[in-house]
Amino acid sequence: MIAIGHLADRIAGGAPIAAAWPRHWKALTLDERKEVQQLLTTAGFDAGGVDGRIGPKTVAAVKAWQKARQLVADGYASPDVLRDLRTQ
Repeated sequence: MIAIGHLADRIAGGAPIAAAWPRHWKALTLDERKEVQQLLTTAGFDAGGVDGRIGPKTVAAVKAWQKARQLVADGYASPDVLRDLRTQ
């Protein structure tokens, strides 16, 4: 859906996307997703268990963790989130 919106903006004469795509991000592996859930749980954020599935509870836990650290609370369990959870 976002792509359609951007295409419509371009057709209407809008400027191209200004930001670069975060190509350094990769999808987390199953073990990394489990680690995110475990680290969130250990930090006091309910991820709904440790199963490696990023469902609504894990997204909510990531958002709460991000908000507590005054980060952009998008709920995305990114490699950067994993890195920061490891160092807390």
